[in-house]
Formats: sequence, structure tokens, C-alpha cells
Amino acid sequence: MTTSTPSAVAPLLRPAPFQAGPLSGAGWVSSTWFAFLHLLVNLPLGIVYFVVLVTGVALGVGLLITLIGIPILIGTGWMVRTLGNIERARMNGFLGTTLRDPYRQPTPETGWIARLFSIGKDPATWRDFLFLMLRMPMGIFTFTVSVTTWAVAIGLVCSPIAYWFGVFRVDVGGWRYDGPVAMMFATLAGVFLTLLAFGTTRGLARLEAVLAAALLDASPDELRRRVADLASSRTRSMSAADQERRRLERDLHDGAQQRIVALAMTLGLAQQKLATNPEQGARLVAEAHEEAKRALQDLRDLARGLHPAVLTDHGLEAALPALAARCPIPTRVDVAVSPRPAPAVESAAYFVVAEALTNVARHSHATRVQVTARREQNLLTIEVRDDGTGGAQVVPGGGLAGLTDRVEALDGRLTMTSPEGGPTIVHVEIACG
Repeated sequence: MTTSTPSAVAPLLRPAPFQAGPLSGAGWVSSTWFAFLHLLVNLPLGIVYFVVLVTGVALGVGLLITLIGIPILIGTGWMVRTLGNIERARMNGFLGTTLRDPYRQPTPETGWIARLFSIGKDPATWRDFLFLMLRMPMGIFTFTVSVTTWAVAIGLVCSPIAYWFGVFRVDVGGWRYDGPVAMMFATLAGVFLTLLAFGTTRGLARLEAVLAAALLDASPDELRRRVADLASSRTRSMSAADQERRRLERDLHDGAQQRIVALAMTLGLAQQKLATNPEQGARLVAEAHEEAKRALQDLRDLARGLHPAVLTDHGLEAALPALAARCPIPTRVDVAVSPRPAPAVESAAYFVVAEALTNVARHSHATRVQVTARREQNLLTIEVRDDGTGGAQVVPGGGLAGLTDRVEALDGRLTMTSPEGGPTIVHVEIACG
């Protein structure tokens, strides 16, 4: 099946290392100073990157035989990604590049070996590592060239000031020039070198931006894969929405609608009996009253399944404890998701927890459940953990399968680990920036 690329994501497929920013035509002087500041910082940052990463790799590999090296290497891998993100943000801010996040899906939350292999298998990690290792030699070169060029240029431009104070002097071989003519030539040379320094600074910054676009930016294959995943998850989300609509129609037909029909028939019989048999008519009215309450309860349950009011009014910090209170198994809730995510993210997180608690109550034989929700910057993390017998699976067409599609449509990820004997952990990560 051939799928067309949505126009909203088509720009992701075009390599665009530069945008209208500090290195564009507008603000030529100020943009050059931004680039100069960036080049100055390269050397100290390069030294820090080199020391941290070489130490981490050497220590991790050296202690790998004792297994202590595994968490050290994992930490070094995360450090590579963190420093790579810092470099991407710094270059986007100072040089006007459009470097994008190149990483694949988030690494597994359980198992040190799985985390290490997940980080190591991602080519973006190694490209970041190469760029960070090159930062120190690049920093030495850019720092030396930039500082030398600007120092000589500014020194010559300031020749009139030095001449005014009587300290102007130019030594060329065995000749000394300290007169007004020499001062004028030195000033003109300083102006020329200043223009050359501007061009040199911008040229070095552009060369560095090109190298960063090759190593730090997301590759076209990765961007195409993301677009394909989003298109696939969108299709599955639309299918899940259609199935949900059919379920609602079935619930209305089999539940509330049947009760309302029965209510109308009971009221019709009561109307006929009130004139001839008031006692039987009153009994029918009482039955109709009870049927009306049951129909109202069915409608309330259906509405709660659509979108609970407490979630709309107060967010996850109120909705998840209310959800846990209805679970027959003791449930502890730990929620800290301020500021509130978008409504679609909140809804997906709520129904993941609702489905997970329902499965725990039906199948797990657990004695306690822990629900944790955290927002760290632009990532919402939900985890439901129980101490049941384990062995659970995400069944195609089941509740968690539909919620997986819903989460992936929001560029998130749902994973479940449930070994025999437990515990069962449902882990969800959704971007909420």
C-alpha cells in the first residue's frame, strides 16, 4: 500500500541546516558577533567534552568485566546524548541552524543490558560522540584563528589612539615606523583586517554548521521512518476511533436504549391501570421510576467512559486518584504533572491507567497497585505497577492495543513487561511540549 506524505510533515524530509537567523543576511554585524561568541566557547567546551567522555568510556570499558562498567557506559551514553542536545541547542541559537532530534525511540526502562544495547545500536549516538570528540581540535583551531584575527585587526584600527598617547610604533625587520604616515597605513590595514575578520568568523561558523548538519542532524532515513510511523499510527488511531464509535452505538442500543423502551412501555401500562386498578398502576409507576434511575446510571457510566468531568475540570492530579479509588485492589497514586499537558495527552494517559487498573482487577490476582505520573519538561511518563502473577500480554484488538495506537498517534510509546510471577508494569511516555 502506498501512502502519501502529509504536507505538514513534508518539511522534515528536506535537509535544512540553516534558517533565517543569526547567519542570514539580516543583522549582519550582530550575527557575526553571535558567531564569534560561539567560536570562543568552543575551546573550553571541547576540553570539558573530551575529559568527561574519554574518562567515562575508559572507566566503563576497564570495569566491564566486573559488571560495574555497564551502568558507567550507560551513563556515558546518556551523557553523549545530553551533550549532543546542548550542542544542537547552542548552534540553533547562535548560528541559526535547524538541527533536529536524531534519536530513535526512547530506550527501555528496565534492564541494564537492554538500555546499553539500545543506546549503542542508535547511529545518532555514535555521530554525536564523533562530533563531541572533534569539538576540542575544532575549538583550538577556531579559537586561535578568531582571537588572532580580531586582536590584530582591532589593534591596528586603534592606531590613532596609540599615536595620540605617543605609544604608536610598528617594527618591520630592522626598520621602525612611528610617524603619522605609518599610523594612517596601519589604520587602513586594520580596517581591511576587520572586514577580513568578519568574513573569517562567518566562514568558520558556516563550516562548523555544515559539519554539525552532517553529524548532529537527523538523517533523511530517520525522518522518513518517523513520517511513516506517524502515518501508520494515524491510520490505526482512525480505525480505533471507528471501533470506539461502534462500541458506543452498541452500548447505547443494548443498554440505555432498551431501558428507555422498557420505561415507556411500563409508563403506558401504568396509565391504563391507574383508572381501573390504582394499586397496580402505582406499582407500575414505581417500577418505571426504578427503570428511569437505571437508565440514567447507564448514561452516566457511558459518559464517564467518554471523558470524565473531573479530568476536564481538574486534570490528571485529581482524575487519577478518583480512578484509583474505584479500583477494588488497594492502589497508591503518585502524581506530579504540573503544568497540565494538552487535553489529548491527558485523555490518553487517563484511559491507559483506567484500562490497566481494569485488567489488574480482572486478571492479575494482585494485592496492591502503584500508579505513578510524572512530567519532566516536555515528557509525560505514566507507570502502572502491580504485584500480581504476571504473564499479561497486549492482545491485538484488546483494550491496551487500542490505547497503544492512541498513544503512538501522539508520538508516544506504550510498553508492558509482565514476566511469569510478576510484577506487571505498563509504562507510557508521551511528548507534551
